[in-house]
Amino acid sequence: MKKIIITLGDYNGIGPKCVEGALNKLNSKRTKFYLVGDKSIFKRLKFKSSLNVEILERNNKVIFNPGKASVYSGRASIDYLNYALDFMKKNDIHSLVTMPISKEAISKAGSKFKGHTDMLQKKFNVDEVVMAFWSNKIKVTLSTIHVPLSKVLNNINTEKLIKQIKIINENFTKILNRKPSIALCSINPHASENGTLGSEDLDITIPAYKKLKKNGVNISAPYPSDTLFSKKNIDKYDIFHAIYHDQGLIPFKMLSFDTGVNFTLNLPIIRTSPDHGTAYDIAWKKEPSYLSTQEAIKLAQKL
Repeated sequence: MKKIIITLGDYNGIGPKCVEGALNKLNSKRTKFYLVGDKSIFKRLKFKSSLNVEILERNNKVIFNPGKASVYSGRASIDYLNYALDFMKKNDIHSLVTMPISKEAISKAGSKFKGHTDMLQKKFNVDEVVMAFWSNKIKVTLSTIHVPLSKVLNNINTEKLIKQIKIINENFTKILNRKPSIALCSINPHASENGTLGSEDLDITIPAYKKLKKNGVNISAPYPSDTLFSKKNIDKYDIFHAIYHDQGLIPFKMLSFDTGVNFTLNLPIIRTSPDHGTAYDIAWKKEPSYLSTQEAIKLAQKL
């Protein structure tokens, strides 16, 4: 039987209700779910009795204030993840689904991390992880994650790009059971036009492409992102590797906003998450869409 542990994320956001909606709609008799959250939050949720669910209650100080980032919800978010990882290790569980957390809330709680991805990278002492996004329509990976645009070039170089794409190639070869085709986004408009619009592609993406191609990776030369995400190319390539956050996630969310899944490559566990945030503006006011959470659970079952 597949075992999956799910953390509720920021309880002042939509995460808990997304878990409730997704699990109540899934036909998952062959999966046992472990849910990590605070007792007072679980009292607000209702799960079908037919589900194979074990509640792992935590006892954080809860100040329930929907739609607000707080030090208390931030502390609880961090506690849920840490407890889940310890529980996984002790109980031979390899799949984790995380609900959205607030960067503001965990910062108020004293965390130096920006989200689950870098928390997990540190926890498992992994040199490099890759944030990936999955849907039936398109798959996107990112070189830089939650980095201001002004600092993107400080966080990317040829060696790092090569390492990331090797991770992508290795992981997706296992997932797809074949070598994936990877489309590489350029850094500058028009792929820099041979240096006319900047030297960054000549210095970073083109040397990385040449070395990867020589080593047998099925990768395209750097493409301008304004033409790369055409329907023709989306049908042609398995994965689109973007240099910075919005370059890849604008097209991804335009195509798969309700059904996209975030997952992390190069961890010793499977980790998936819905591709949206805490949605404070609607939290606990109306029923949120649980489709992305449902797809995150399905992907964790599949991988």
